[in-house]
Amino acid sequence: MEGGLEFVREIKRGLMIGRYQPFHLGHLNLAEEILSECEELVVAIGSPEANFSFNDPFTTGERITMVHESLKKRGLKMSDCYVLPVPNSNNNYTWFEGIRSMIPRVTAVYSGNQFVQLLLPENVKVRSPTFVKNKIFNGTRIRNLIVRNGNWQDLVPSPVAFFIKEIDGISRLKKLKRTQIEQERVLATSDSKKDA
Repeated sequence: MEGGLEFVREIKRGLMIGRYQPFHLGHLNLAEEILSECEELVVAIGSPEANFSFNDPFTTGERITMVHESLKKRGLKMSDCYVLPVPNSNNNYTWFEGIRSMIPRVTAVYSGNQFVQLLLPENVKVRSPTFVKNKIFNGTRIRNLIVRNGNWQDLVPSPVAFFIKEIDGISRLKKLKRTQIEQERVLATSDSKKDA
């Protein structure tokens, strides 16, 4: 249409939300599932302000890199994928509305997390992932395997394993785990003194 806005059809777009600490094969399988059912994928990176703790060791930029490189290596069409950080909210009731204002319009949210499902408005279409192996593909488990020199590389896409090694993420996680243990010890000591 000359001189005016062209009609833009609604695109079927699926959203997945996570912290991706780190991005693992369960996440990658979900991304592929979404793209098999939708035209486009939105990967929302939650807790972008959280980093350099054992539970959230990687920065937002590092997580964006992990996701982007994993999707690209898998051969997914990157022009159909958005990777965006979305902030946390102290108000759980309005959390999704805040996210909705920062991402492209989505037609479905893919989540097996019951708490996330609870926070979504009733008019939002929710799809549960078909590939769910939470006990195997779990960020906490993967971080603990890294710290214990276990076999974590088989649980993440190869670009993630390469990137974690490249940024010396293994040493970072080990230091963060020691720091976490020391902090827990200090808190336990101060709590026991209060009780005495």
